[in-house]
Amino acid sequence: MVSLQDEKVYISDRGVYEPRPVVIVKGKQGFGFNVRGQVDEGGQLKSINGKLYPPLQHISNVVEGGPADEAGVLIGDRILEVNGCLVEGESHSRVIELIKQNPDKLRMVLMSVPRKENERLDGEAVSYCSEDDFDIKKIDITIPSISHKEEGASKYVVYNVYLNGNFQCSHRYNAFHNLQTDLRNKFYQFEFPKFPGKWPFQLSNTQLEKRHKELEQWLMQVCSVTQIFDHFYMQDFLGLTKTALKERQDSNNSAPENTNLKVYMKDGTIKTVNVPTMCKTKAVINAMCDELAIPLEYAEHFGLFVISDEGFEELVNMDVNPVDMYIQIYNSENRQPIKFVFKKFLFSIKIENELIDSATVLPILYQEAIMMMDKLDISGKEIELNRNQHASTCREFVKIAQSCPGYNDVSFPHCQCDSRQDGHVILTLSADKISIRACSVDGELQDQTKNFQWSTITDFGIGTENLEEFFFIVNKNGSERKVILMSSYSDYMKECFVKIRKELGQL
Repeated sequence: MVSLQDEKVYISDRGVYEPRPVVIVKGKQGFGFNVRGQVDEGGQLKSINGKLYPPLQHISNVVEGGPADEAGVLIGDRILEVNGCLVEGESHSRVIELIKQNPDKLRMVLMSVPRKENERLDGEAVSYCSEDDFDIKKIDITIPSISHKEEGASKYVVYNVYLNGNFQCSHRYNAFHNLQTDLRNKFYQFEFPKFPGKWPFQLSNTQLEKRHKELEQWLMQVCSVTQIFDHFYMQDFLGLTKTALKERQDSNNSAPENTNLKVYMKDGTIKTVNVPTMCKTKAVINAMCDELAIPLEYAEHFGLFVISDEGFEELVNMDVNPVDMYIQIYNSENRQPIKFVFKKFLFSIKIENELIDSATVLPILYQEAIMMMDKLDISGKEIELNRNQHASTCREFVKIAQSCPGYNDVSFPHCQCDSRQDGHVILTLSADKISIRACSVDGELQDQTKNFQWSTITDFGIGTENLEEFFFIVNKNGSERKVILMSSYSDYMKECFVKIRKELGQL
């Protein structure tokens, strides 16, 4: 038996098959190798390199450039000794236990075997692998979006991979499939997570979304294994090898030109639109109008909204890039994708009646009117509304809903006001007036209400020092008063003021 006399690392030549000592100093990502072999101890003696040995555990994988690789450990090496203990005929769990005895430095006696000998032994061995052989580390890798591509007559989908919140690469399903095949062959001892199967026909939107999520889960789980993430196959797939990085630079491979964006309607249905990755909100609104066959001249009366944590639907500013907004929030710590909602952004019933004759707009107005019922004062009109709540009478339903107080109004979540020291207020905006109602700091309504006519508003805007400060100035009988509200929705308040004053012809 060979014993370790010193810490000198012996780099084995492939033509030398004598036992040799190695010392491996653990790196940041472990020792850099995996072990495979029989489950139980003992077993029949077999000839290895001309000598008889009981079953031996062996090196099944070596991480390129890792500590074991630098120490000269080779795939197929048989393990004779670990940290001074003879392990000929030992069980897999016992060898792993000995390897873990010293967390920083590992001493082993290994024996290389010829390739043909290695293949014969591997074919005869009953193999086993423990999850303890792999190092697990969380990797911030996601697939927040997909894109549709066209090359001549060919149309296909690519999945956009982000690493640490930054775009990394885009691949078709086949590239993921080939990657998992290569990884399975390389890390045959690892129990891989379920991979989404192939489908011979064109995927529906629901099937595509399912595959999207399954691919993301598969990639996240596989990349969490340090040995797999660091391997050339994965690094090349992610574009992190020197060759891949150079190819990206030469081809100017940046974020995809187009991205699929999911947008919800008020009735809960989902529309998927393909928009430029570097687009603004208006492009998404126009894409939705095109998807829904809404005349483009009506686009100004619709908006893109996002549902806040409070459940409030906030208008997305026209200067915002919704795709970038979605990806940033998707890649944040809570990993909860935001929901975009497409609906009318309109206060004037007169203008709404100009849209109601459109066969594509009317169903949207009808669905939104149904969703408003809980917020409207429908006293005395319940029977009439119930009688007309049908697709064949949707126009009549909308007309009745329009006559109910609160229709098209926007009420903001309660917030602080400069005139309220001991409570909050709720701002409600309509085509007729500005209403501020007193409430408690918890939002419980109180009796006091102040109403302001739009004709008395001389100015409005957002504070220069505090972006959550919204103000408007009222001129009543020659005396001006400034009202200040402190709200995280100050930008939406401003957009509503602009919209209503335009509809009233005051801007």
